[in-house]
Amino acid sequence: MKKDIVIGAVTGYDWADIEPWATSLVTSGFAGLGVVIVYDGGRRGDIVAANLESLGLYPVRMPLRGSIYSQRFGDIAHVLRTFAHSLRFAVVVDVRDVCFQADPVKWLETHLERPFLAASESLRYSDESRSWDDLQQSFPAHAERLWAKTICDVGVLAGQAGFMADLCLALSLIVASAGVPAADQSGYNLLLDMEPYRSTAQIVGSENGFTCSAGSAADPGKIETVRPFHLGSEPMLTAEGIQTAAGELYPIVHRYDRVPAWDQALRSRLESVSVREALAAVENAQRERFAAQPGLARVLGDADGASIQHTARMVGVPRESSSIQLYSPMPGHSSPEDGPPPPRVSVVCPTYQRPEFLRKVVRHYCAQTFDGGMEMIIVDDSPEPVDFLDEELCREHRIRYYHIPNSRITIGDKINLMTQLAHGEIIVDFDDDDYYTPQYIERMVEFLGDADFVTLSRWFAYDPASKMFCYWTTDSLSPIHFVLSPTQPSFPISTSSWNSELIHEQLWGYGFSFVWRKSTHQQIEVRGHPPGDLHWDYDFSLRLQRAGYKAICVPDTEGLVLHILHPKSTVSMFPQYVMPEFLIDKYFPLYAEEEV
Repeated sequence: MKKDIVIGAVTGYDWADIEPWATSLVTSGFAGLGVVIVYDGGRRGDIVAANLESLGLYPVRMPLRGSIYSQRFGDIAHVLRTFAHSLRFAVVVDVRDVCFQADPVKWLETHLERPFLAASESLRYSDESRSWDDLQQSFPAHAERLWAKTICDVGVLAGQAGFMADLCLALSLIVASAGVPAADQSGYNLLLDMEPYRSTAQIVGSENGFTCSAGSAADPGKIETVRPFHLGSEPMLTAEGIQTAAGELYPIVHRYDRVPAWDQALRSRLESVSVREALAAVENAQRERFAAQPGLARVLGDADGASIQHTARMVGVPRESSSIQLYSPMPGHSSPEDGPPPPRVSVVCPTYQRPEFLRKVVRHYCAQTFDGGMEMIIVDDSPEPVDFLDEELCREHRIRYYHIPNSRITIGDKINLMTQLAHGEIIVDFDDDDYYTPQYIERMVEFLGDADFVTLSRWFAYDPASKMFCYWTTDSLSPIHFVLSPTQPSFPISTSSWNSELIHEQLWGYGFSFVWRKSTHQQIEVRGHPPGDLHWDYDFSLRLQRAGYKAICVPDTEGLVLHILHPKSTVSMFPQYVMPEFLIDKYFPLYAEEEV
């Protein structure tokens, strides 16, 4: 069964500003995924994220690269599109000034007739001067076409998840094109007047009962001015909450804080509701609805995920053991300020249908001598999850395993997703099929120093099938190299036709030894489909260098990592030197023990 998602984004707000949104969603009866993209770093972002987790909601940490008015829709689109196969309805809302009175999905289940709905503010542009001024400033060449059109609220969007992903992407692009910081409302309404959105939108007014915007329907500072032009019935405040004129409770109330009486009534209502009881009810509903399809749970958590399990323990709700190997760190802490210190290093490991390799590389991670704090993030899009990542192991070693079946994801997209999820300031890439010695991370962090990126220029390689133990100095050429390929026996090759461009790609194009600072992600993301048939790793390192980041390469002369060739390898190698196999025991003694 597919899931439903409510998603928003925040920056510049303290937890007190966001708490009404979070608490009202949890107590509304909504049984899907509540997700907030948190752009703030540092202590503010940490506290917001930890409090969201404590309520069973899911923070996604991302850097803010520009205006939140456009970027949030692009990032929301990315989340929705990545997991569209596992989602049914998506509700995209503002966070600070939105309050939930009931489960919005219940309304969608019975009332949604088109791919998505647009919430009318029940005023035309011709009758609302502020919106008209914003539209003229944002899109002066196209403002006239909307003069007589009804204004729709960009703060509340809802519909089929796949359609919402594309709508949000289109919205981010059109808003970014305006050249002004806050063009989201104007851009959204311009899209609604264009195909295919004009034919696929279900326009709902305040009388339809899904949402109302206090800004146009009840704001004391403007209601008397706009009342003669209001196209719908006015909402009313009752003992049950904010309702339509016909007495139906709105699932969503937007800009409630503009009406003091509404603000006080909704906050009082939240204070009277038991969050503990609501969490227990939501957890039971999630277990019933989503037990058959845990896929998305491995990424954002679900009824069987460790975040909900941790939340249940915090508020005293009994909980059976998790059936999902996912760990969301915060074990045994009741306050975000008491949580474990953030790791300095985040190890990212993409994998697909190689459980035996993955088992070994997890052991390599657990054996690391680096004492500055580490976590490991694994994204696995195999049809079936691995069975060896138990909760105790993940908790002890700070491992987060995300299983995303039924949707093949490129290595670059996996790396990009894991970088976004990472808590560490330094990202270390572990290929799932290579051998990393216990001192690998410690030494690579030392090599990184004050640089932004480091990779190995000279390294060891091994083909177990042919028993060829090799060394490749990728920063130099010899007259003869050897071809190590997963599809054919090894053979010597002349380098007389090789050029400097090929050497550059070999030096900077093997991601198994990439280490970089997460701060670079604000400007240079890893691309899933680089242009020109480039692999993700060479494309990424090349763009970092062109952007002016300090990138260095160092030789491995001590035996830090062994790049392994096997039948499922996706790349070939071209080392200059073939060494006696017995030297593996000298450089990699623990690898020989592992293979016995």
